[in-house]
Amino acid sequence: MKLLMYPFFLLLIAPCNSSKKAVKTPVETDNTSKVIIIYQTTPCFGRCPLYTLTINGETKTATFIGDKHTEKIGTYTKAISKSELEVFVKAFEDAQFNSLNDEYLGNITDFPIKYIIYTNNNRTKKIKTRSGAPEALNKLEKTLNAYAVSEEGWKKTDDASNSKD
Repeated sequence: MKLLMYPFFLLLIAPCNSSKKAVKTPVETDNTSKVIIIYQTTPCFGRCPLYTLTINGETKTATFIGDKHTEKIGTYTKAISKSELEVFVKAFEDAQFNSLNDEYLGNITDFPIKYIIYTNNNRTKKIKTRSGAPEALNKLEKTLNAYAVSEEGWKKTDDASNSKD
């Protein structure tokens, strides 16, 4: 009988002697605060839009600088929400952006060149594209372009650096 009571006794005192370790709950990190996206178009032999779109995850702002052949000429800014930034991050992940080639220039030389620069968590990838890009990259470009040329929320700023005087 003593033999059966000994393990039971150990079970009763064991919790008293064990040290309690604090359970750390995972801290939610903002995976969008280190995101910077730049989408830039270059001239072509026609009337192609010439602009630069910059999305900054740290400041939660988007900046559009329109130079030629676009509805917005000059510098425009708007706030971008965390959820909008998350949509962009997912779009880059879905396109497997970091595994794509650095250039897709194709044989059509009169198309504009577009630059897509993506920084996330201090890792930067730049792609130069004109034609012949994979469909995933074309879809990403369309998403960036649609955001850039959208009318909603943009406010013109008085940025003297874009003055054509």
